[in-house]
Amino acid sequence: MKSRGLGRGLSALLPDADKEHLTGLLEIRLSEIKPNPYQPRREFDPGELEDLTASIKAKGIIQPLAVMRKGSKFLLIAGERRLRAAAKAGLKTVPARLIEVDGDADMLELSLIENLQRQDLNPVELAEGYRNLKQKWGLTQEIIARRVGKDRATVANTLRMLDLPDQILNSLRKGEITVGHAKVILSLNGPARQSALWKKIMAEKLSVRQSEEIARLSSSDKKSGKQSKTVKQPVFQEYIDRVRRALGTQIHIGKRGKKGFIRIEFYSDEDLIRLIELLEGKRE
Repeated sequence: MKSRGLGRGLSALLPDADKEHLTGLLEIRLSEIKPNPYQPRREFDPGELEDLTASIKAKGIIQPLAVMRKGSKFLLIAGERRLRAAAKAGLKTVPARLIEVDGDADMLELSLIENLQRQDLNPVELAEGYRNLKQKWGLTQEIIARRVGKDRATVANTLRMLDLPDQILNSLRKGEITVGHAKVILSLNGPARQSALWKKIMAEKLSVRQSEEIARLSSSDKKSGKQSKTVKQPVFQEYIDRVRRALGTQIHIGKRGKKGFIRIEFYSDEDLIRLIELLEGKRE
């Protein structure tokens, strides 16, 4: 794949684009356009789609789609929301800019850039897009950062969010928590502690600053040795992991001879009630 910088990628998607990279503006039948298999955007708000459909019915498509040739048909690079709305509006054809693309990585890069410009991607979609560039085509974080116009640390931190448990990623994807919340949650070690903080954030609608304070106190307690020592035998670690997953909070098992204890942590009155209801079998 040819090396090219962000400027050229952007120019391929702007109305006054670099003529070397474009081959023209066409009117293409919807039936001739195939979806982009590397579309980074996964969430399409039904309400926004309806609004766009109404706008297209009234004024048509103002910003052309971006496509590449694929045999006798065309492959969509950018503009899936516009394409869906055009179909709902009953259009038979759409305006599209024909773009020369070097390969799949180039197409994904252009899709990412277009969505970044329009601020259409949620943080998880953006992270997944970066991961595709990294894993499927071997681009380094440095190269990704340069091509999308971000610094390397920003790309690295975005990719780190994919290490969060799935339920937290889904919450971030839906906009229930912010990127700031996600960074605070990532500062805690282990999915159990991360899930516990996330549940507290959700239940009490904590700000990022409040979440940071709770995470700081939790880390301080751990460093100062206030937490009880848990047994290290593999069989007990398995028990700990199973109970953590079931209750979604930090668990400690201590053993002295044949006796021992189980300690269950909670982080608010609401969290305590939740745990009691789980232990009583009132929650699934």
